[in-house]
Amino acid sequence: MAVKKNVIISAKNLKKEFNMGETKQTIFEDLNLNIYKGDFTVIMGSSGAGKSTLMYSLSGMDRPTDGSIVFADKEITKYNDDQLAIFRRKNCGFVFQQIYLLEKMSLMDNVLTAGVLCESDKRAVVKRARELFELVNIPEITQKKFSTQVSGGEAQRAGIVRAVINNPAVVFADEPTGALNSHNSDAVLNVFTKLHKEGQSIIMVTHDKKTALRGNRILYFKDGQIFGECNLKDFSEADSEREKKLDDFLDEMGW
Repeated sequence: MAVKKNVIISAKNLKKEFNMGETKQTIFEDLNLNIYKGDFTVIMGSSGAGKSTLMYSLSGMDRPTDGSIVFADKEITKYNDDQLAIFRRKNCGFVFQQIYLLEKMSLMDNVLTAGVLCESDKRAVVKRARELFELVNIPEITQKKFSTQVSGGEAQRAGIVRAVINNPAVVFADEPTGALNSHNSDAVLNVFTKLHKEGQSIIMVTHDKKTALRGNRILYFKDGQIFGECNLKDFSEADSEREKKLDDFLDEMGW
């Protein structure tokens, strides 16, 4: 018997359009989507399809033109800008292709600065930061360095630590390996896999099949709608059928 999953984000009749001079460009319309707690959800699709716009709408980073989003039992589409900012701080972690660490702070201080925004007990924040840095294999000596003194992979892994320091309900990742070489990309993906195995809900946008293979639920976004869905088991290197199943799905989607 299949285990019933809890919905953590529910989008209903979602619409997003942009003004383009005298015309309007519709990115999606009448879009309905549930995101489930504990899933590693990957959104794929062609370049320019609006994958990132959809993800930012789900997170409250961008406002949809119409429709509703219920996130952690809160209808965030009714929030004003200040309420949204507080909600995101407590419930969302963000990892971008560009890492956006503060260059004049150490990796550790970047993480602590984010942590103390939600937790007044600095000792508790420091303890969790150290545990997370250990999880992502960044030693203490590297934690003291500036982002300009470490590799892109190390900086991105520190960015993931910053994203999860406040125990977010969902981590949103937008092409997090897009600017990394193969070795650093694998290291970053291993961190996401570890977080998912520990129960972290993740939504990731990517156009890279190798990255998508880490998810357990692959959504294909096309023509403003979720065009198809592929469900996989949790990631395992030993899953020999995983890549073929995703390949067949992407072929069906016309990727």
